[in-house]
Amino acid sequence: MKTVFTLLFIALCALGTAQQSATPTINEALEKYGFIQEQLVEKNDTITYYLKHYKEKPSNLVVYIQGTDANPIFSYGKSNGKTVISRWFGDDYKQLDTNYTYAIIPKPGMAGIYNDAEIVVPKAFYEKNHLDYRVHQVDVAIKDIIQKHLQEPTKIIVYGHSEGATIAAPLALKNKSITHLGFWSGNVLNNFYEFSLFNRIESLQGNVSDSVAHQRNMEILEWYGSVVENPNATEIDDFGYTNKRWSSYERAPIEYLLELAIPIYAQFASEDESTPIETAYLLPIQFMQKRKKNLTFEVCLGCNHSYQKEIKGENISQWADIFNKFIAWTDEEK
Repeated sequence: MKTVFTLLFIALCALGTAQQSATPTINEALEKYGFIQEQLVEKNDTITYYLKHYKEKPSNLVVYIQGTDANPIFSYGKSNGKTVISRWFGDDYKQLDTNYTYAIIPKPGMAGIYNDAEIVVPKAFYEKNHLDYRVHQVDVAIKDIIQKHLQEPTKIIVYGHSEGATIAAPLALKNKSITHLGFWSGNVLNNFYEFSLFNRIESLQGNVSDSVAHQRNMEILEWYGSVVENPNATEIDDFGYTNKRWSSYERAPIEYLLELAIPIYAQFASEDESTPIETAYLLPIQFMQKRKKNLTFEVCLGCNHSYQKEIKGENISQWADIFNKFIAWTDEEK
């Protein structure tokens, strides 16, 4: 069954210089990549965010929201007998000038630095990995950054990829400081409908029989029914998630997007194996039906979920070009 689970954007992006210590600390990782760590304590909860280091307070903030999987932000492993620190996010922060800082918020329970050889998903991830908590996490982080780290805030840009997009949409309704939203390859309609759509597409392409596709979809309906009946259940399913997580995303993201008045940059990919391009076109149609003009709709033709495109037999990433175009767009859309 195809899902909207995020493909790993970059596998251990930019393997770094060898470290001398056998067990690197989070401070070593932060120093290597030019970030600082901030932590906010709320009762029994600690919310962590990592912020691009700056010399003088900038006026603009870019916040990236990761997709589905329980990936850390920083990790370390062995290479040629030496310890190497890695990051699990891309180069976007490097493309920004000194007028910007860049923030990334770890998944619940995934702060700190992990050993690549033994990444164990903590209990806190399963307990808090649902829409309400993820929105709260990022909302609190943005407010803290604005208060402590920005000088005369001008642009507060949030972009999310895959599940990160479906978090960014309701977040932009909650946090009124957000000025621009990037909705990148998030599902437009309910997860379970889009899972079913992928099965029908496979049938139309001749990859599975019509009866097999139908049977799969009946199983999806049964699965959805079990979620509806027990929406707060926290048992972990075969996909590594809980009913509480699934039920929190029950409202279709298009509904949040249609409520927004700020500029929205919706980016999709025509060969996306996780988010069906077929439902993406509903966005501009619905915005036109509502006479709303705050949507920019883009499709990376020939690209997969991570915006890689096959050119002369090689998968070439288009992500950097898309990000730079997105940031330039925020200058135009005020």
